[in-house]
Amino acid sequence: MRAGLWIGLAVALVSYAGAGIPSYWGDEAASVLSAQRSWQSLAAELTTVDAVHGLYYALLHVWIDLFGTSEWSTRALSSIGIGFLAGGVVVLGRRWFDNRTAVLAGLLVPLIPRAGVLAVEARGYALAAAAAVWVTILLVRIVDRRSGRAAWLLYGAAVAVSGTLFLYLLLMPLVHASWLLAQRALPREAVRRWVGSLAVAAVLAAPIVISAALQRGQVAFLAHRGYMSPRGWFVTPWFVHLGPAVLLLAILLIGLVTVLRRRGAAPGALPSAVWLLTPAAVLVVLDIFVSPTYNPRYLSISLGAVALLVSSGVWAVIDLGRRLTARGGVLTSVALIAIAAVVLVPEFVHQRTSFAKDGGADGRAAAMVVASRSEPGDTILFGTGTRPSRAPRLIYRLYPEAFEGLEDPQLITPADETSGLWDRMGVVADLAPGLGDGTVWLLETGSTGSAQDDVAALQRAGFTQVSRTDVHRTIVYEFRKGSS
Repeated sequence: MRAGLWIGLAVALVSYAGAGIPSYWGDEAASVLSAQRSWQSLAAELTTVDAVHGLYYALLHVWIDLFGTSEWSTRALSSIGIGFLAGGVVVLGRRWFDNRTAVLAGLLVPLIPRAGVLAVEARGYALAAAAAVWVTILLVRIVDRRSGRAAWLLYGAAVAVSGTLFLYLLLMPLVHASWLLAQRALPREAVRRWVGSLAVAAVLAAPIVISAALQRGQVAFLAHRGYMSPRGWFVTPWFVHLGPAVLLLAILLIGLVTVLRRRGAAPGALPSAVWLLTPAAVLVVLDIFVSPTYNPRYLSISLGAVALLVSSGVWAVIDLGRRLTARGGVLTSVALIAIAAVVLVPEFVHQRTSFAKDGGADGRAAAMVVASRSEPGDTILFGTGTRPSRAPRLIYRLYPEAFEGLEDPQLITPADETSGLWDRMGVVADLAPGLGDGTVWLLETGSTGSAQDDVAALQRAGFTQVSRTDVHRTIVYEFRKGSS
């Protein structure tokens, strides 16, 4: 347990490096803006949308009250989650495999690209990945210690709470079942109590399951994202990009074959395989036969299995090197470290650059452009032709200090006065004719959506374009009319 503590702490600190550098992106905006609502407003929101994220939003609400809304603050919670994931992998790995596999798996966690991304993202997936590991540890401890009814009730409650944090953690009992089936001489009483604890979990988790079913329409967009593809199945979930995927998937497969061949000596072999494959299979089947469901990010709950199997693969390769030559183990270790340094470290660093999120989210930089050049009394407008998660209006909400003193005529209803996620906005074409003399700042997401129509509307209203600043993805236009 002590090794898990220290490795978890080290991984959390390493993962937190650079956490505040990338700008927020759309999904994080949903988290941060929801968490800033009053409790009453948040409850109203969750009745119509994002109920499956409600527990995380509530946690983040408390966190923001304590530490503020900056990227450095909100993402710290996720870095801590990745630390708990790494520490849990060490604890579980010692029970399921051996000490060397456990320790290396914990150390590898921040280098698995998806874990690196989640550590610097204000979403609940990092905590969900950690919960998957620790609920499993709870079950293992209960069985090993032959604990009584109270412990099994605690396990059932833990399954339900984890499912409330992230819905698909309710699949983890399938992993647990595979481990229980692999146990020799498992008392029937333990099996009965496990089944009973799942009944408790089912009752406690019923509200979130029902809410998710009622709100399933909000993920209909998944049908148009191209996630149901070989890349979406094998690359994006854990490895993000092709380069890391080629390396880590090859090592993972070596590890999977190795542990399954010696599963008698590795009680974690079968459950690790089930943990890796079953959530993906279930989501794919649901997507095909029920409704759009599959999102590679959802498979973050299997990161613990990925770490353990990659670690097993690394040791299998090193052991092979040792058998081939006297110094083969050392040479193989050096080669693997060098390859990891070339392939995985740059990925970790890139995740912490200014425009790393969502293909180039640049909200903070765009806000700084407006803050440095605008004057009190200027007007700020936003394009409305892009999908909500990329709407430039989010920049205003996430970095409000940059827009202090500016007129905001486009707002119809603030989000926190509705049961939805976003502000209700007018369109530039309707507002432009009524704007008086002065300076207008227009933020657009690239040249897509409403950009051309918005620029044309302002020009028809008598405004002259003075400047255009291409930040990264966002374009900041400056218009003037009259003598100002």
